[in-house]
Amino acid sequence: MNIFSKPMTYRQFLKYLVPSVLTMVFLSFYTTIDGFFVSRYAGSDALAGINIVIPITCIIFGTAVMLATGAGAIIGEYMGRNDQKKANEIFSTISFALLIFSVVFSVIGILFLKPIAVLLGTSERLMPHVLPYAFVVFAGTIPMAFKLFFEYLVRTDGNPQIGLKMSMIGLILNVLLDYIFVAVFRLGTFGAAIGTVLSISISAIIGLVFFIQHSTIRFCKPKFDTHILWKSCMNGSSEMLTELSTGITTLLFNIIIIQKFGEDGVAAVTIIMYIYYFFISFYMGIAVATAPIISYNLGADNKGKIRETVKYSFITIAITIIIIMSILFVGGNFIIGLFTNSGHVFDLTATALTYFSPVFIFIGVNVFLSGYFTALGDGFTSAVISSLRSFVFVIIFIFTLPLLVGVNGVWITMPMAELSTILISLILYNKKGKKYFIEQQCIIKD
Repeated sequence: MNIFSKPMTYRQFLKYLVPSVLTMVFLSFYTTIDGFFVSRYAGSDALAGINIVIPITCIIFGTAVMLATGAGAIIGEYMGRNDQKKANEIFSTISFALLIFSVVFSVIGILFLKPIAVLLGTSERLMPHVLPYAFVVFAGTIPMAFKLFFEYLVRTDGNPQIGLKMSMIGLILNVLLDYIFVAVFRLGTFGAAIGTVLSISISAIIGLVFFIQHSTIRFCKPKFDTHILWKSCMNGSSEMLTELSTGITTLLFNIIIIQKFGEDGVAAVTIIMYIYYFFISFYMGIAVATAPIISYNLGADNKGKIRETVKYSFITIAITIIIIMSILFVGGNFIIGLFTNSGHVFDLTATALTYFSPVFIFIGVNVFLSGYFTALGDGFTSAVISSLRSFVFVIIFIFTLPLLVGVNGVWITMPMAELSTILISLILYNKKGKKYFIEQQCIIKD
Protein backbone atom coordinates (compact mmCIF):
# COMPACT_ATOMS: atom_id res chain seq x y z
CA MET A 1 0.00 0.00 0.00
CA ASN A 2 1.30 3.49 -0.89
CA ILE A 3 2.79 5.44 2.03
CA PHE A 4 0.33 8.24 1.32
CA SER A 5 -2.76 6.03 1.54
CA LYS A 6 -2.12 3.62 4.39
CA PRO A 7 -3.57 4.43 7.85
CA MET A 8 -1.12 5.71 10.49
CA THR A 9 -1.03 5.89 14.24
CA TYR A 10 -0.16 9.30 15.65
CA ARG A 11 3.33 8.02 16.48
CA GLN A 12 3.80 6.95 12.86
CA PHE A 13 2.51 10.32 11.70
CA LEU A 14 5.10 12.13 13.83
CA LYS A 15 7.81 9.87 12.46
CA TYR A 16 6.69 10.77 8.94
CA LEU A 17 6.73 14.49 9.82
CA VAL A 18 10.27 14.55 11.21
CA PRO A 19 12.23 14.70 7.91
CA SER A 20 10.08 17.51 6.52
CA VAL A 21 10.11 19.53 9.74
CA LEU A 22 13.87 19.17 10.11
CA THR A 23 14.33 20.11 6.45
CA MET A 24 12.43 23.36 7.00
CA VAL A 25 14.30 24.02 10.25
CA PHE A 26 17.64 23.55 8.50
CA LEU A 27 16.48 25.82 5.69
CA SER A 28 15.70 28.54 8.24
CA PHE A 29 19.28 28.33 9.48
CA TYR A 30 20.93 29.44 6.23
CA THR A 31 20.40 33.16 6.75
CA THR A 32 20.64 32.75 10.52
CA ILE A 33 24.10 31.23 10.23
CA ASP A 34 25.20 34.16 8.09
CA GLY A 35 23.84 36.51 10.74
CA PHE A 36 25.57 34.66 13.56
CA PHE A 37 29.04 34.78 12.01
CA VAL A 38 28.66 38.29 10.62
CA SER A 39 27.43 39.69 13.93
CA ARG A 40 30.36 38.08 15.75
CA TYR A 41 33.12 38.97 13.29
CA ALA A 42 31.87 41.99 11.31
CA GLY A 43 29.59 43.89 13.71
CA SER A 44 25.97 44.97 14.01
CA ASP A 45 26.01 47.09 10.83
CA ALA A 46 26.94 44.02 8.78
CA LEU A 47 24.14 42.11 10.52
CA ALA A 48 21.70 44.86 9.57
CA GLY A 49 23.04 44.74 6.01
CA ILE A 50 22.06 41.09 5.68
CA ASN A 51 18.60 41.96 6.92
CA ILE A 52 18.17 44.48 4.11
CA VAL A 53 18.70 41.69 1.55
CA ILE A 54 16.11 39.32 3.06
CA PRO A 55 13.30 40.48 0.70
CA ILE A 56 15.45 39.42 -2.28
CA THR A 57 15.93 35.90 -0.94
CA CYS A 58 12.22 35.76 -0.13
CA ILE A 59 11.35 36.44 -3.78
CA ILE A 60 13.66 33.64 -4.93
CA PHE A 61 12.43 31.16 -2.35
CA GLY A 62 8.84 32.34 -2.73
CA THR A 63 8.81 31.70 -6.47
CA ALA A 64 10.36 28.25 -6.00
CA VAL A 65 7.83 27.38 -3.29
CA MET A 66 4.93 28.68 -5.38
CA LEU A 67 5.83 26.47 -8.33
CA ALA A 68 6.77 23.47 -6.19
CA THR A 69 3.64 23.45 -4.05
CA GLY A 70 1.29 24.52 -6.82
CA ALA A 71 2.58 21.93 -9.26
CA GLY A 72 3.17 19.41 -6.48
CA ALA A 73 -0.54 19.30 -5.66
CA ILE A 74 -1.36 18.66 -9.33
CA ILE A 75 1.42 16.08 -9.70
CA GLY A 76 0.28 14.30 -6.54
CA GLU A 77 -3.29 14.15 -7.78
CA TYR A 78 -2.20 12.61 -11.09
CA MET A 79 -0.04 10.11 -9.22
CA GLY A 80 -3.11 9.21 -7.15
CA ARG A 81 -4.84 8.47 -10.48
CA ASN A 82 -1.82 6.36 -11.59
CA ASP A 83 -1.07 8.73 -14.50
CA GLN A 84 2.71 8.91 -14.09
CA LYS A 85 3.32 10.16 -17.65
CA LYS A 86 1.28 13.31 -17.05
CA ALA A 87 2.94 13.83 -13.66
CA ASN A 88 6.38 13.71 -15.30
CA GLU A 89 5.35 16.19 -18.01
CA ILE A 90 4.11 18.68 -15.43
CA PHE A 91 7.28 18.31 -13.35
CA SER A 92 9.52 18.93 -16.37
CA THR A 93 7.51 21.91 -17.60
CA ILE A 94 7.48 23.63 -14.21
CA SER A 95 11.23 22.98 -13.78
CA PHE A 96 11.90 24.70 -17.11
CA ALA A 97 9.70 27.64 -16.11
CA LEU A 98 11.65 28.03 -12.84
CA LEU A 99 14.94 27.99 -14.77
CA ILE A 100 13.76 30.84 -17.01
CA PHE A 101 12.65 32.91 -14.01
CA SER A 102 15.97 32.33 -12.22
CA VAL A 103 18.06 33.49 -15.17
CA VAL A 104 15.98 36.63 -15.74
CA PHE A 105 15.87 37.53 -12.03
CA SER A 106 19.63 37.05 -11.69
CA VAL A 107 20.45 39.27 -14.68
CA ILE A 108 18.07 42.06 -13.62
CA GLY A 109 19.35 41.99 -10.05
CA ILE A 110 23.00 42.28 -11.05
CA LEU A 111 22.36 45.04 -13.59
CA PHE A 112 20.32 47.16 -11.15
CA LEU A 113 22.05 46.21 -7.92
CA LYS A 114 22.46 49.60 -6.28
CA PRO A 115 18.98 50.99 -7.16
CA ILE A 116 17.44 47.83 -5.74
CA ALA A 117 19.47 48.24 -2.54
CA VAL A 118 18.23 51.82 -2.20
CA LEU A 119 14.66 50.69 -2.83
CA LEU A 120 14.99 48.18 0.01
CA GLY A 121 15.80 50.97 2.45
CA THR A 122 19.60 50.79 2.59
CA SER A 123 21.29 53.72 4.30
CA GLU A 124 24.69 54.99 3.16
CA ARG A 125 26.19 53.55 6.31
CA LEU A 126 24.90 50.05 5.49
CA MET A 127 25.55 50.15 1.72
CA PRO A 128 29.10 48.61 1.87
CA HIS A 129 27.61 45.59 3.65
CA VAL A 130 24.49 45.28 1.51
CA LEU A 131 25.92 45.42 -2.02
CA PRO A 132 28.38 42.47 -1.78
CA TYR A 133 25.78 40.25 -0.11
CA ALA A 134 23.05 41.16 -2.60
CA PHE A 135 25.38 40.62 -5.58
CA VAL A 136 26.21 37.06 -4.58
CA VAL A 137 22.55 36.29 -3.81
CA PHE A 138 21.47 37.49 -7.26
CA ALA A 139 24.31 35.54 -8.91
CA GLY A 140 23.23 32.40 -7.04
CA THR A 141 19.55 32.60 -7.93
CA ILE A 142 19.48 29.34 -9.95
CA PRO A 143 20.87 26.99 -7.24
CA MET A 144 18.93 28.81 -4.50
CA ALA A 145 15.64 28.38 -6.37
CA PHE A 146 16.19 24.74 -7.37
CA LYS A 147 17.43 23.67 -3.95
CA LEU A 148 14.08 24.60 -2.43
CA PHE A 149 12.12 23.37 -5.45
CA PHE A 150 13.68 19.91 -5.22
CA GLU A 151 13.32 19.77 -1.43
CA TYR A 152 9.58 20.30 -1.72
CA LEU A 153 9.01 17.88 -4.57
CA VAL A 154 10.92 14.95 -3.07
CA ARG A 155 8.01 14.81 -0.61
CA THR A 156 5.57 14.52 -3.50
CA ASP A 157 7.75 11.66 -4.73
CA GLY A 158 7.36 10.02 -1.30
CA ASN A 159 11.00 10.53 -0.25
CA PRO A 160 11.12 13.28 2.39
CA GLN A 161 14.35 11.79 3.76
CA ILE A 162 16.14 12.96 0.59
CA GLY A 163 15.08 16.53 1.36
CA LEU A 164 16.43 16.09 4.88
CA LYS A 165 19.78 14.89 3.53
CA MET A 166 19.93 17.83 1.13
CA SER A 167 19.29 20.32 3.93
CA MET A 168 21.59 18.63 6.44
CA ILE A 169 24.56 18.48 4.07
CA GLY A 170 23.93 22.06 2.94
CA LEU A 171 23.68 23.27 6.53
CA ILE A 172 26.93 21.60 7.62
CA LEU A 173 28.74 23.04 4.60
CA ASN A 174 27.27 26.46 5.28
CA VAL A 175 28.61 26.50 8.84
CA LEU A 176 32.07 25.39 7.70
CA LEU A 177 32.27 27.80 4.76
CA ASP A 178 30.92 30.75 6.76
CA TYR A 179 33.52 30.07 9.42
CA ILE A 180 36.28 30.00 6.79
CA PHE A 181 35.17 33.06 4.82
CA VAL A 182 33.88 35.22 7.68
CA ALA A 183 35.76 34.19 10.83
CA VAL A 184 39.10 33.24 9.25
CA PHE A 185 39.40 35.39 6.10
CA ARG A 186 37.25 38.22 7.48
CA LEU A 187 35.32 38.76 4.24
CA GLY A 188 32.24 40.08 6.02
CA THR A 189 28.88 39.89 4.27
CA PHE A 190 30.54 38.93 0.97
CA GLY A 191 32.11 35.88 2.60
CA ALA A 192 28.84 34.96 4.29
CA ALA A 193 26.99 35.09 0.97
CA ILE A 194 29.66 33.04 -0.81
CA GLY A 195 29.49 30.38 1.91
CA THR A 196 25.72 30.20 1.74
CA VAL A 197 25.43 30.04 -2.06
CA LEU A 198 28.16 27.40 -2.37
CA SER A 199 26.54 25.19 0.26
CA ILE A 200 23.12 25.64 -1.35
CA SER A 201 24.59 24.74 -4.75
CA ILE A 202 25.89 21.40 -3.43
CA SER A 203 22.49 20.70 -1.90
CA ALA A 204 20.74 21.53 -5.20
CA ILE A 205 23.05 19.18 -7.11
CA ILE A 206 22.09 16.34 -4.75
CA GLY A 207 18.43 16.99 -5.53
CA LEU A 208 19.10 17.14 -9.27
CA VAL A 209 20.92 13.79 -9.21
CA PHE A 210 18.04 12.23 -7.29
CA PHE A 211 15.43 13.33 -9.82
CA ILE A 212 17.61 12.20 -12.73
CA GLN A 213 18.50 8.75 -11.39
CA HIS A 214 16.31 7.59 -8.52
CA SER A 215 12.90 9.25 -8.28
CA THR A 216 9.49 8.07 -9.45
CA ILE A 217 8.91 11.55 -10.86
CA ARG A 218 11.30 11.94 -13.78
CA PHE A 219 12.47 14.58 -16.20
CA CYS A 220 11.12 14.25 -19.72
CA LYS A 221 10.69 16.55 -22.69
CA PRO A 222 8.76 19.59 -21.37
CA LYS A 223 5.28 19.91 -22.83
CA PHE A 224 4.57 23.59 -22.48
CA ASP A 225 1.06 24.03 -21.16
CA THR A 226 0.03 27.56 -20.20
CA HIS A 227 -3.01 26.20 -18.36
CA ILE A 228 -0.90 23.96 -16.10
CA LEU A 229 1.65 26.74 -15.52
CA TRP A 230 -1.08 29.23 -14.65
CA LYS A 231 -2.86 26.72 -12.41
CA SER A 232 0.42 25.91 -10.64
CA CYS A 233 1.13 29.59 -10.04
CA MET A 234 -2.39 30.30 -8.81
CA ASN A 235 -2.53 27.18 -6.67
CA GLY A 236 0.87 27.89 -5.12
CA SER A 237 0.45 31.66 -4.85
CA SER A 238 -0.52 31.44 -1.20
CA GLU A 239 2.72 29.64 -0.35
CA MET A 240 4.60 32.35 -2.18
CA LEU A 241 2.80 34.94 -0.08
CA THR A 242 3.72 32.97 3.04
CA GLU A 243 7.37 33.06 2.01
CA LEU A 244 7.17 36.70 0.98
CA SER A 245 5.48 37.75 4.21
CA THR A 246 8.79 37.75 6.04
CA GLY A 247 10.39 39.85 3.33
CA ILE A 248 7.52 42.30 3.18
CA THR A 249 7.33 42.62 6.94
CA THR A 250 11.09 43.05 7.15
CA LEU A 251 11.03 45.76 4.48
CA LEU A 252 8.25 47.68 6.24
CA PHE A 253 9.94 47.24 9.61
CA ASN A 254 13.24 48.49 8.21
CA ILE A 255 11.66 51.64 6.79
CA ILE A 256 9.88 52.50 10.04
CA ILE A 257 12.47 51.29 12.56
CA ILE A 258 15.46 52.99 10.94
CA GLN A 259 13.60 56.30 11.32
CA LYS A 260 12.89 55.72 15.01
CA PHE A 261 15.90 53.71 16.23
CA GLY A 262 18.51 53.99 13.48
CA GLU A 263 20.79 51.12 12.46
CA ASP A 264 20.59 49.49 15.93
CA GLY A 265 16.87 49.14 15.39
CA VAL A 266 17.47 47.33 12.10
CA ALA A 267 19.86 44.97 13.90
CA ALA A 268 17.11 44.25 16.45
CA VAL A 269 14.62 43.52 13.65
CA THR A 270 17.16 41.16 12.11
CA ILE A 271 17.40 39.10 15.28
CA ILE A 272 13.61 39.03 15.63
CA MET A 273 13.32 37.80 12.03
CA TYR A 274 15.86 35.04 12.69
CA ILE A 275 13.76 33.85 15.61
CA TYR A 276 10.67 34.10 13.44
CA TYR A 277 12.29 32.14 10.60
CA PHE A 278 13.32 29.39 12.97
CA PHE A 279 10.03 28.79 14.75
CA ILE A 280 7.72 29.24 11.75
CA SER A 281 9.72 26.49 10.04
CA PHE A 282 8.13 23.93 12.39
CA TYR A 283 4.66 24.92 11.22
CA MET A 284 5.75 25.04 7.58
CA GLY A 285 7.24 21.57 7.99
CA ILE A 286 3.86 20.25 9.08
CA ALA A 287 2.15 21.94 6.12
CA VAL A 288 4.59 20.75 3.44
CA ALA A 289 4.73 17.20 4.84
CA THR A 290 0.96 16.75 4.84
CA ALA A 291 0.31 18.41 1.46
CA PRO A 292 1.34 15.36 -0.66
CA ILE A 293 -0.83 13.08 1.49
CA ILE A 294 -3.84 15.33 1.02
CA SER A 295 -3.41 15.85 -2.73
CA TYR A 296 -2.73 12.15 -3.37
CA ASN A 297 -5.81 11.05 -1.43
CA LEU A 298 -7.90 13.73 -3.09
CA GLY A 299 -7.09 12.06 -6.41
CA ALA A 300 -7.72 8.60 -4.89
CA ASP A 301 -10.98 9.80 -3.24
CA ASN A 302 -9.79 8.54 0.15
CA LYS A 303 -11.65 10.85 2.52
CA GLY A 304 -10.76 8.88 5.63
CA LYS A 305 -7.03 9.46 5.11
CA ILE A 306 -7.53 13.19 4.60
CA ARG A 307 -9.58 13.35 7.80
CA GLU A 308 -6.88 11.46 9.73
CA THR A 309 -4.15 13.77 8.41
CA VAL A 310 -6.02 16.94 9.36
CA LYS A 311 -6.76 15.66 12.87
CA TYR A 312 -3.15 14.71 13.52
CA SER A 313 -1.94 18.03 12.10
CA PHE A 314 -4.08 20.10 14.46
CA ILE A 315 -2.89 18.04 17.44
CA THR A 316 0.73 18.57 16.42
CA ILE A 317 0.24 22.31 15.95
CA ALA A 318 -1.23 22.61 19.47
CA ILE A 319 1.74 20.76 20.98
CA THR A 320 4.17 22.88 18.96
CA ILE A 321 2.60 26.11 20.24
CA ILE A 322 3.18 25.03 23.84
CA ILE A 323 6.80 24.06 23.15
CA ILE A 324 7.67 27.27 21.27
CA MET A 325 6.12 29.61 23.82
CA SER A 326 7.86 27.74 26.65
CA ILE A 327 11.23 28.03 24.90
CA LEU A 328 10.79 31.77 24.34
CA PHE A 329 9.63 32.36 27.92
CA VAL A 330 12.58 30.52 29.44
CA GLY A 331 15.34 31.10 26.91
CA GLY A 332 14.43 34.19 24.89
CA ASN A 333 17.25 36.32 26.29
CA PHE A 334 19.76 33.53 25.74
CA ILE A 335 18.77 33.32 22.06
CA ILE A 336 19.13 37.09 21.65
CA GLY A 337 22.55 36.94 23.30
CA LEU A 338 23.79 34.60 20.58
CA PHE A 339 23.59 37.45 18.07
CA THR A 340 24.61 40.61 19.89
CA ASN A 341 26.99 41.89 22.53
CA SER A 342 25.61 45.42 22.32
CA GLY A 343 23.63 46.38 25.41
CA HIS A 344 21.38 48.76 23.49
CA VAL A 345 20.60 46.27 20.71
CA PHE A 346 20.02 43.51 23.29
CA ASP A 347 17.56 45.60 25.33
CA LEU A 348 15.73 46.75 22.23
CA THR A 349 15.44 43.18 20.92
CA ALA A 350 14.29 41.80 24.28
CA THR A 351 11.49 44.36 24.44
CA ALA A 352 10.53 43.61 20.84
CA LEU A 353 10.42 39.85 21.44
CA THR A 354 8.07 40.29 24.39
CA TYR A 355 5.50 41.98 22.16
CA PHE A 356 6.24 39.88 19.08
CA SER A 357 6.20 36.32 20.49
CA PRO A 358 2.39 35.80 20.60
CA VAL A 359 2.57 35.53 16.80
CA PHE A 360 3.55 31.89 17.27
CA ILE A 361 0.24 31.10 18.97
CA PHE A 362 -1.78 31.93 15.87
CA ILE A 363 0.51 31.47 12.89
CA GLY A 364 0.58 27.66 12.88
CA VAL A 365 -3.10 27.25 12.05
CA ASN A 366 -2.93 29.89 9.33
CA VAL A 367 0.13 28.33 7.67
CA PHE A 368 -1.36 24.83 7.81
CA LEU A 369 -4.80 25.81 6.48
CA SER A 370 -3.22 27.79 3.66
CA GLY A 371 -1.19 24.72 2.69
CA TYR A 372 -4.23 22.50 3.16
CA PHE A 373 -6.31 24.41 0.62
CA THR A 374 -3.36 24.45 -1.79
CA ALA A 375 -3.10 20.66 -1.54
CA LEU A 376 -6.81 20.44 -2.34
CA GLY A 377 -6.29 22.55 -5.45
CA ASP A 378 -8.26 25.45 -3.97
CA GLY A 379 -5.64 28.09 -4.65
CA PHE A 380 -8.06 30.97 -4.26
CA THR A 381 -9.01 30.19 -0.65
CA SER A 382 -5.38 29.50 0.17
CA ALA A 383 -4.39 32.84 -1.35
CA VAL A 384 -7.07 34.65 0.66
CA ILE A 385 -5.59 33.32 3.90
CA SER A 386 -2.01 34.16 2.90
CA SER A 387 -2.79 37.59 1.53
CA LEU A 388 -4.63 38.57 4.71
CA ARG A 389 -1.79 37.54 7.00
CA SER A 390 1.01 38.62 4.66
CA PHE A 391 -0.25 41.86 3.18
CA VAL A 392 -3.61 43.21 4.17
CA PHE A 393 -3.51 43.04 7.96
CA VAL A 394 0.25 43.65 8.18
CA ILE A 395 -0.06 46.89 6.22
CA ILE A 396 -3.12 48.00 8.19
CA PHE A 397 -1.60 47.33 11.61
CA ILE A 398 1.97 48.47 10.98
CA PHE A 399 0.75 51.97 10.10
CA THR A 400 -2.06 52.23 12.67
CA LEU A 401 -0.82 50.50 15.83
CA PRO A 402 2.23 52.78 16.39
CA LEU A 403 -0.15 55.73 16.26
CA LEU A 404 -2.49 54.11 18.78
CA VAL A 405 -0.09 52.50 21.28
CA GLY A 406 3.28 54.05 20.50
CA VAL A 407 6.42 52.62 18.89
CA ASN A 408 5.88 49.17 20.42
CA GLY A 409 2.87 48.92 18.13
CA VAL A 410 5.36 47.93 15.42
CA TRP A 411 6.25 44.75 17.31
CA ILE A 412 2.64 43.65 17.81
CA THR A 413 1.79 44.15 14.15
CA MET A 414 2.36 40.52 13.18
CA PRO A 415 0.60 38.95 16.20
CA MET A 416 -2.45 41.10 15.47
CA ALA A 417 -2.30 40.23 11.76
CA GLU A 418 -2.18 36.49 12.51
CA LEU A 419 -4.93 36.74 15.13
CA SER A 420 -7.20 38.58 12.71
CA THR A 421 -6.46 36.05 9.97
CA ILE A 422 -7.07 32.97 12.10
CA LEU A 423 -10.65 34.03 12.72
CA ILE A 424 -11.27 34.10 8.96
CA SER A 425 -9.21 30.95 8.33
CA LEU A 426 -11.34 28.89 10.67
CA ILE A 427 -14.54 30.19 9.08
CA LEU A 428 -13.25 29.20 5.64
CA TYR A 429 -12.18 25.81 6.95
CA ASN A 430 -15.61 25.12 8.46
CA LYS A 431 -17.43 26.25 5.33
CA LYS A 432 -15.15 24.89 2.60
CA GLY A 433 -12.38 22.73 4.03
CA LYS A 434 -14.28 20.01 5.87
CA LYS A 435 -16.32 18.87 2.87
CA TYR A 436 -13.29 17.08 1.41
CA PHE A 437 -13.19 14.50 4.19
CA ILE A 438 -16.77 14.33 5.54
CA GLU A 439 -18.47 11.15 4.42
CA GLN A 440 -21.85 11.93 2.92
CA GLN A 441 -24.68 10.06 4.60
CA CYS A 442 -27.53 8.80 2.43
CA ILE A 443 -30.89 9.10 4.17
CA ILE A 444 -33.48 6.61 2.91
CA LYS A 445 -37.06 7.56 3.59
CA ASP A 446 -39.80 5.02 3.83
